[in-house]
Amino acid sequence: KFRANEEMHLLDSHRQSGGERSVSTMLYMIALQGFTSAPFRVVDEINQGMDARNERKVFKRMVEAASVPGTPQCFVVTPKLLTQLTYSEDCTVMCIFNGP
Repeated sequence: KFRANEEMHLLDSHRQSGGERSVSTMLYMIALQGFTSAPFRVVDEINQGMDARNERKVFKRMVEAASVPGTPQCFVVTPKLLTQLTYSEDCTVMCIFNGP
């Protein structure tokens, strides 16, 4: 349930905002991680529509899921990343800047 002041509804692409769809997509991908086999995963700009609160929550879940032994590498490509995010020792952050 994304909105506390509304009744429960079937989630579809017409009801959810872009950020809500991003949250749903990432949580679904994290849930599938235990059932699929791939050497790595890449997500591109998944956080662009999210508000800061949801971005922090999803990022925390991504770090937790990616830090489990035996899980594939996960690459997050984004032009915008919040400050003061919490990483585990199993995470490597690479920042690439293009421009002056």
